[in-house]
Amino acid sequence: MAGLSNDISPAIARLEKRSYITYLSRLNAYRRLAHANIAWNAALVALSTSTVIASVGMLVEKNMYGKGGDALMVALAVFSLSISLVVSSVGYGTRAKAMEENYKRIQQISVLAENLKEYTGPDRSEKYQKLLDDYHVAMASSENHTEHDYRRVQPVPPHAGSGFWRRARELFVWLRHFTAMAFPYVTLVVPVALLIPFGVWFANGL
Repeated sequence: MAGLSNDISPAIARLEKRSYITYLSRLNAYRRLAHANIAWNAALVALSTSTVIASVGMLVEKNMYGKGGDALMVALAVFSLSISLVVSSVGYGTRAKAMEENYKRIQQISVLAENLKEYTGPDRSEKYQKLLDDYHVAMASSENHTEHDYRRVQPVPPHAGSGFWRRARELFVWLRHFTAMAFPYVTLVVPVALLIPFGVWFANGL
């Protein structure tokens, strides 16, 4: 049994390293999802609030937004509703909560695997198999992290080369991540554009 325990030491070490990398990757995924949830909620609140303020302003100053002000308000209401439905269907908040529970579970498995490396009891092999099974269950019980989440933990190794297609793929992954993270902030242009005419009108009336 001691020989068997020694034989599985490399497997335990691989499980510990693999689960630790997965834990960090899914921690990054949780942070990404939680950030997106906060950003989109802020963007939707800003859009709704500015639309209401602009509508109130138009009750007093009909041409505040030009002759097409009424059509603009309707278009913005539809735009706001559409974004709300899309964000709600994506479910960033729910996914972030599930990812948080998942990365914490995988973190526990990583810690147990690290402790198991020093364990010499007769049931070492059984403990390893249970941890491996738990790891597979944890992996399957949640959505996977993205390549960008993983690359923040495990950069491309030097021996992978510096070919054009590899660099192009890295750039594409980064741009996709950046676009997804930046888009809610881009939509803040609409509330700002709505509030400027209202602010000018309000200041002139003081």
